[in-house]
Formats: sequence, structure tokens, C-alpha cells
Amino acid sequence: MMDKSMRKIIYIIIFLSLFSCCVNKKKKINEIFQQSSSLEHKKTIDDKTYLIGSAGKMLIVDSILIALDYSAQPILHLFDIKNNIYINGMGEKGQGPNEFLHPTSLIHSSTNSFLIYDLLDNTLKKIWLDSLMAGNVFYEKIMNFNSISNSFVFPTAYDNYIAFGLYESNMFKLIDQHNNDIGYFADFPVKSKEEKKIDHRNIALAYQGTLNISPDKKKIVYVSYYGTIIGIYDIQSSVINQKFLLVCDYPMYTVQNEGSGMSSPITKEGISAFRDVYVTDKYIYSLYSGNKISELRERAFEAKDIYVFDWEGNPVVHYHLDVPINNIAALPNDKKIYAISNLPDPTLIEFEIDL
Repeated sequence: MMDKSMRKIIYIIIFLSLFSCCVNKKKKINEIFQQSSSLEHKKTIDDKTYLIGSAGKMLIVDSILIALDYSAQPILHLFDIKNNIYINGMGEKGQGPNEFLHPTSLIHSSTNSFLIYDLLDNTLKKIWLDSLMAGNVFYEKIMNFNSISNSFVFPTAYDNYIAFGLYESNMFKLIDQHNNDIGYFADFPVKSKEEKKIDHRNIALAYQGTLNISPDKKKIVYVSYYGTIIGIYDIQSSVINQKFLLVCDYPMYTVQNEGSGMSSPITKEGISAFRDVYVTDKYIYSLYSGNKISELRERAFEAKDIYVFDWEGNPVVHYHLDVPINNIAALPNDKKIYAISNLPDPTLIEFEIDL
């Protein structure tokens, strides 16, 4: 007959086995949020007063909401969200004075200005709201970067720049005011040692995502387009450190390189994960789809879930929306979320929240 000490050892082994299973099993993102709420949208600005092609990034500066349009002219749409009116659309694609090639991000600069990173000419451009309100597009080129591999560039609190892109190693780099690389930092959380052997540029293609920088310019958040991954990183003058990382699942992709071309297409089992991320002083708002691309195709890139984290990575609340949206912005006081939804045309809507 088994003695007590032996039974105790067996119980401990069973407990450790179960604990190990629980630790190694990745939770779905909705399972880590204890608080959830359903939100219903409101349309407060007449959608007949504007026409948006393909809605891109949004930014709130003072009481003005700026929205990028990726596919149409004008490139910028301005909304007065205090008085609920559409102001104007402006900005043209081209290589002429004060024209844009392919702007990909909007960055807060001051109460009267913002920055645009133009991917195709690798330039960070500063725009004043006063000029836009007067119907003029005028920008100042802050920096023309040397590398064509930068997908996003943000100014930091330390008079330098943090960039994210398709690099031969790491996921971030710091650039000084003289356009010199300070160094490369952090890396994508690949799932295996075998994956690490893949050309890093293929990994960067598969793990591409979107980012936003904290208002104090000392922290940055990354979310993955095709894997449920969110990372928060501390920025310092000469180093970038990972502060928080959540990985629920990884991008599912293959490597298809031919000649000098590189490609990491997502497989038919792959999902559309995070679609956008917006930040305030207190919170990170991550827009999430979770839909299988092969089943919903273009509609897989719309999302009905917003997962809110604080800057420590703690889950705050999961918002489930009544309509699918393409992008998000939030008031600095965390009382409203703005989005663009296809109803059926791209329409600016809002959700009231209370954080």
C-alpha cells in the first residue's frame, strides 16, 4: 500500500503537470479581460457633406479630427468634433510643392500642429492647423530619412527618432538629429528556433503591424496585423527596452522569395488581427478583428472589438461594437471613441465611453 509521502509526491507531480499545461496554453485575447461592455454608435455629422475613399489613420488635435484617405483626393479630411461639422478635404497626391506621395501615419506635435510620415519619400512633414483651416496645405519637411526600409517614424522626447521597418535585424532603430543610426533594438517574438533562421526581412513582412507613440514621446506600442501580438516599449535616448509583451497567436505565413523580390504571404488559415491602435496619456486602444481572411476576404479587415490596455500592459476593458469599423481615435479625456465605418459608405461615427 502507498505511504503518505509517496502520495504527496504524486500529487505534487500532477499539480506541476497541470500548472505547466495552463502556463503553456496561450489564452485568446478576450479571455484575459474581466470587464467588457457593448457600445452603440452615433452619427453626429451629416455624411452627405463629405466623401471618403479608403479611410486611414486618424488623429485628434484640439477639437479637430484629421483623417487620412488612402485612395482618393483629397488626402486629408478635417472634422470639427466640437460643433459636429465637416470642415474640408484637402491635400493632393504628387511630387509637387506641398503634395504627398503615400502618407501612412499622423503624429501629434502641438495644439496647433501635427506630423505626417510619407512612406514613399521617407519624409517627416509638419503641418499647421491654421493653414488647413484657412484652406491651404503647407508643410515643413522636418527630416528626410536615408533608409527606404522605414515603415513608421516618430520623434521621441530625446531629440531623436524611433523607426520601425523591414530591417535585416531587430524591429526598431533610433536615429539622431543628423540622420545617423544610433542602433537597432528589440525583435519580433517568433514562435520557434526554426523561424529565427528565416531571413529577418521575411519575418518583418509577416509580423508587420501598426504603431503609436505615447503623448510624452517616451513609450511606443506595436500591434501585429496578422498575429495577436501587442508589445509596449520604453524609449530612452540611446536604447529601447521591451516593457510588456502579449502573444496569443502568431502570423501564419510562407516564404516566397524569387530573385531580388521578397514575400511572406499569409496562408489561407491566417487571421486578420489588430487593425489600428490609438493612444492617450492613460490608455492604449487596440482595434481587433480576429476574422479568418480566406472566409471574409475584404470584410476580414473590418473589426468590431476594441481592447483597452494601460501603459503597463494591464487589461482594462473590452468594448464590443454594434458595427464594424476601420480605424479609431479617442478623446484625450477618454470619454469618446471616433471611428469610420462603411454604412455603406465610409462614415464618421462615435461611441461614448467612461474610463
